[in-house]
Amino acid sequence: MWVHMETWIIKDGAAELARGSHLLGVGLRADCLSVGPGRTVVDGIAELVDPGAGQEPGSHRYELTGMAGPAADVHASDGPGQRYIGSEFVITACDQAFVARTAEPASMVTAGSRVTAQCTLSVLAGYEWDAFGLPDLRSDWCVHRLMIEHRQIDYVPGGPGRALVGQPARCFAHLRSNV
Repeated sequence: MWVHMETWIIKDGAAELARGSHLLGVGLRADCLSVGPGRTVVDGIAELVDPGAGQEPGSHRYELTGMAGPAADVHASDGPGQRYIGSEFVITACDQAFVARTAEPASMVTAGSRVTAQCTLSVLAGYEWDAFGLPDLRSDWCVHRLMIEHRQIDYVPGGPGRALVGQPARCFAHLRSNV
């Protein structure tokens, strides 16, 4: 499965990410576009392919079906400036578990129910486990393929024809579980 990976997640001085690399102790987030009752008989994840839909490049979407864990509402910041941003819960599909995030309120997800979520996947940053009290779902993954998508090019002021890349790319890794 293709997962988005922020370029800063690879630590300075770490080995370069390449085909066959191992990502040890990494968790995945499912950013859900929709969540509803389970639509398939079998739990699992399948890439959604719609060639006529004109998906933007690098936006690999999946249908994830599994058991929902307890959901909790999530707010940005504390105090008077606090605002609601959605809810998070775990979706367990076979032997893989994902931290799911949706704009729906936690009351819309029943713990123990089978759900199907249409989502994109990303690698969780290491600090998020402790900072946000997420359940520890880290596991080991093997990089099968890599894809870099160039997003933006800025030009150097006063430099005729010289390009300076700013926020240069999005990195996608095609992962397989080491389990």
